[in-house]
Amino acid sequence: MKSKSKFVIGDIQGCYKEFKNLLKLIDPNKENKFFCVGDLINRGPESEKVIEYILENKIKSVLGNHDLHLMAILMGIKEHNDKKDTMHKILSKNKSIEIIEHFLTFPFAKVLSHQNKKSLVVHAGILPTWSLNDVLAANDELISSLKSDPGKFLSTMYGNRRKAISKSTNKKNRRRYLVNVFTRMRFITSRNKLDLQTKVKKTSKEQYQPWFSYKHKSLKELDNIVFGHWAALNGVTNHNKIKGVDLGCVWGGALAAINVNDKSIITVDSVK
Repeated sequence: MKSKSKFVIGDIQGCYKEFKNLLKLIDPNKENKFFCVGDLINRGPESEKVIEYILENKIKSVLGNHDLHLMAILMGIKEHNDKKDTMHKILSKNKSIEIIEHFLTFPFAKVLSHQNKKSLVVHAGILPTWSLNDVLAANDELISSLKSDPGKFLSTMYGNRRKAISKSTNKKNRRRYLVNVFTRMRFITSRNKLDLQTKVKKTSKEQYQPWFSYKHKSLKELDNIVFGHWAALNGVTNHNKIKGVDLGCVWGGALAAINVNDKSIITVDSVK
């Protein structure tokens, strides 16, 4: 590559071999900067190796639902689910404090500026009614709460809060809703009510549509929105400015990186 580029990498989810193979393509000389879309770990076979690389190289990411889940497990708030979670080797490394401290530097939303273009990176999505300032304010609200009392935040974040709520009404439920928007959202209504159950790419619930299918206020100030989380889409949004980069590597698909300057996608196949 002739000039330095900036990439956003999709959900790694413990797929270390594919992660390293992708880095060889997008950053062979370690000159390009890259950022991750969250869900660095879990479900895949080598989460501990991904974590080691992330820590050693100080890689940055937004927070995904699996990243938050790992923090909760490391703090003793949640138990490791042997049927669903694949993080035993992380837990045996005795790096809990190091992992938590590094993850606490991650935001829920991040604006990347490159060559006069602004790209917003989130794990699952944002509300269509939000301006960019609204996005950043919601991020700041969550990050402030998480950093001030990680244990309290992580112990109260679990819950299928689907309707928006004001901060003055119930702070705990508001945090749950915002966490669900940033890290779990797929389908929503025109009134920003979330469907947190449907994981396929289409729904039979007529009032619900993919969050990216609505007109987005924040795109007045952004060139791109990049998200992960929704493997069933295989990256297809049919939207020129909203790009999905979760291609389901952990399920046998591919690991993807998007060049935020020209929107080109580079992929490596799952080694499964």
